[in-house]
Amino acid sequence: DDRASPAFRATFASRSARLRFASAPESHSARAAMSKRKAVNAQDEWKQNPMQAVNNHKFLNEPNDAVVESLLGFVQAHPNCQLLDGLPDVKVVVRANTLLSNVDKNKVALISGGGSGHEPAHAGFVGEGMLNAAVCGDVFASPSVKAVLAAIRHVCGPNGCLLIVKNYTGDRLNFGLAAERAKLEGYKVEMVVVGDDCALPPPLGVAGRRGLAGTLFVHKVAGAAANSGLGLTAVKLEAMQAAACVGTVGVAVAAHTLPGASAPARLIPPGKMELGLGIHGEPGAATVPVTNVETLVGTLLEKITDKQSGYMKCLDGKINPPKTGLEKVKTTEVDPPKPPPAPKVAVMINSLGATPSMELHVAAKAAREWLKNRGLNPARVYVGSFMTALNMTGFSVTLLSLDQQRLQRLDADVVSAAWPLVARAEAKMAPMPEARRDVGQDAEVDRVALSKARHAKDGTEPPKPVTWLGGLVLKCVTRAATALIAAEKALTEADTKVGDGDCGATFARGAAALLTDAPHMCDADSARDIAIAIGLTIRRSMGGTSGALYDIFFAAAGVAMRDKDASDPKTWFLGFEAGVAAVKNYGGALPGNRTMLDALIPALEAARLKVAEGRSSSGVEAVALAAKAAKEGAEATRSMAAGAGRSSYVPEHVLASVADPGATATATWIAAVADAAAEYL
Repeated sequence: DDRASPAFRATFASRSARLRFASAPESHSARAAMSKRKAVNAQDEWKQNPMQAVNNHKFLNEPNDAVVESLLGFVQAHPNCQLLDGLPDVKVVVRANTLLSNVDKNKVALISGGGSGHEPAHAGFVGEGMLNAAVCGDVFASPSVKAVLAAIRHVCGPNGCLLIVKNYTGDRLNFGLAAERAKLEGYKVEMVVVGDDCALPPPLGVAGRRGLAGTLFVHKVAGAAANSGLGLTAVKLEAMQAAACVGTVGVAVAAHTLPGASAPARLIPPGKMELGLGIHGEPGAATVPVTNVETLVGTLLEKITDKQSGYMKCLDGKINPPKTGLEKVKTTEVDPPKPPPAPKVAVMINSLGATPSMELHVAAKAAREWLKNRGLNPARVYVGSFMTALNMTGFSVTLLSLDQQRLQRLDADVVSAAWPLVARAEAKMAPMPEARRDVGQDAEVDRVALSKARHAKDGTEPPKPVTWLGGLVLKCVTRAATALIAAEKALTEADTKVGDGDCGATFARGAAALLTDAPHMCDADSARDIAIAIGLTIRRSMGGTSGALYDIFFAAAGVAMRDKDASDPKTWFLGFEAGVAAVKNYGGALPGNRTMLDALIPALEAARLKVAEGRSSSGVEAVALAAKAAKEGAEATRSMAAGAGRSSYVPEHVLASVADPGATATATWIAAVADAAAEYL
């Protein structure tokens, strides 16, 4: 990677000799024992790092029964699968028998498998168009010869069967021995070993590259080939060709925890991530500082496509230097020749267990952009959990070079629990619908958006207030937004205790948008237009329950203030009153439920009598009283039992430690408006 590669590559090179042995494909039983030893050592590390302490409880019964119980639950949930009746020694998932025989006499059968803990691999890929059987070992332990042989006997017909094996010593030995024994019984059996790991540079000695998530692309290609009726030799050839055109690199920030262990296999230091790690707890090839996903995905893809390693020779000559600008290409030809179509690839963004879908799709976007920027066409992008490592927090990126036949194999129909349906074309944005223009004067016209577009087109600055109303709006909105941004930390800390922790960020996001949009509200000539403009800005920026409620608040206020005199304090009071009523109506909360209403309603009632006096100064005085009452109302929520919102699920002793964040935010902006009004008026 040109951005971070010198240190990255140096680390790979310096550690490659040691890791050639440490991360070599040894037996799964040895690896499981190694992981258990690491978990014991990690407990001591964890005690010395209290900030890293996590609850490692697993939702299991007896840890030693986890694999069997998981498989029993799996086949009950997926009607196209069943188990061979050999538990607990023989753990084999096969296609449910809907025919008179387990064997399809016209097709090659496919078998794969390995240690458990990588779910949904491999049982999740049993089904029409992929595997006929998945042989499962214990956690990170290769299945026995007996289990593999049972699978062969169950599914192998006259056309034979193909074993697809990840490149680990235990798997190669046990699947290979089972294949030889099956041949002695007269079965036609072939085996393809997949090693798609691109983390370590060659040479890798006898062990070779580890088998990772790229194995699943081989399953799909071979499964479609077998389903089309090809013979064993042809199916094996397609599997071998796919295996030669696939590469994978993984990254993680937290190791897995074995069933029954009280701590993760090892501690990855805070702020660090391991690149090039395996799926059984082997350390990564390099430990580097964490970075954003765009940079990280670029690093992983450059490692996969690195010409020096030669792991993806199928892409030689197909990857262009990255585009760095929009420079025009000069040509003397009237009609320059069209460039050849971009070489197609398939991408898999695979969770290693604990990485959520949101982060995986961010990585998928970055991968798609990296590939397109280098002249490749990411024709198929697979995102999800395919081959995990228990609960490891990380993901892997897999790249498969495509020709037309291989693309057709990926697109062929499949019926399995875990293989997804993916888009076959780049997604396009659907046009935004426009607001109706025939519903009278209550229609919401986004004056701010129109003003911003007009000034952007003309290249002019936002308008300056030219009326007292415009100046008042700019002063009050700016002061309220600034106060909410300053309160973000306190609101977040409070909401972390009694909610989901997003209150501060939500209000700060809306406040930042108001600061940007406030100058474009200055030319509004009515209280109604101002309320609607504020509501639309909130609608665009805040989100969440608070955003929706304040959108409702200002929309209702705008309707109530239609055709009213903006210089009359009663107009603003009517709008405030209508907004509070709408929040109460649509939000469903009541006074005393520990919500924003417990600041809004006291503010409303405090201002009511003062506004009714009708004096010129009553408006400023009313807002000051409202601010005082809102602050007292927010503080009073400490003693209230929550009756609405997420706080209603929080114990009372926790609630008593902080005022309701929503009520506090409400009191904050009302106080800021009061100060601004007092200064301006």
